[in-house]
Amino acid sequence: MTTVRQERLLDFIIRKHVKTAKPVGSSLVSKKAGFGLSPATVRNEMAELEKAGYLAQLHTSGGRVPTDKAYRYYVNQLLNKPIKTKLDEKDKERINHTLSATYEDFRAINKAIANILSECSGNLVIAGTAQDAEFFKQGLVSMLKMPEFKEEFSNLFRLASFFEGFDAMFQAIEREFFHTLAGPSGLPIQILIGHENPFKQIRGETIMCTKYILPGDIIGSLTLVGPTRMDYEKNISLINYTINQLQKLNNT
Repeated sequence: MTTVRQERLLDFIIRKHVKTAKPVGSSLVSKKAGFGLSPATVRNEMAELEKAGYLAQLHTSGGRVPTDKAYRYYVNQLLNKPIKTKLDEKDKERINHTLSATYEDFRAINKAIANILSECSGNLVIAGTAQDAEFFKQGLVSMLKMPEFKEEFSNLFRLASFFEGFDAMFQAIEREFFHTLAGPSGLPIQILIGHENPFKQIRGETIMCTKYILPGDIIGSLTLVGPTRMDYEKNISLINYTINQLQKLNNT
């Protein structure tokens, strides 16, 4: 990134695209971003961001969308400072109630985590333990309702292919991610965006992976899969909150 103004513009464009799933045009940025810039100035800055690989123009007359490089920059910025997103109190209550009600059984906890996080995030969530190779997956229907999958049959096909080979795929994800993480007390979340993830079936999506401690010192694992346009702040907050609540229950 070359200038502070370009950083602010990129941040605005990413947040707007996350909400709308639509390309962002210079006139909208000029009117809504609050920077006091003319559409011409915004167009020039967006052109520079495109040259640098942070934006892409899908159609000649349309606006621009963030690239994987832009999301990587954005996520790195998020992880290097406290997340400002405040979770909905109802989501917190649901997570707390779910964990408390299932705490005696680690399988029930994993199933509950997959259910509650998929509902709160709208993304696909897979939770389980490597010890017994039992994984619970929830949220596919919610993902299929997103514009990326409703409008692009190829994305649906890729996601379907992912589930056809789910068992083998998840074993590969386990080997690739969970054994390289520092552990539950180390780096909490590993995030691979788009082309960064090594699995071609879901190379158009983002993967978030983490581990957590279950009763009996069993290590649980969590994978969240969603479009690169996912709400990173909210999803990171949801995962961190869930893990922190689990840790509190472990300490009681």
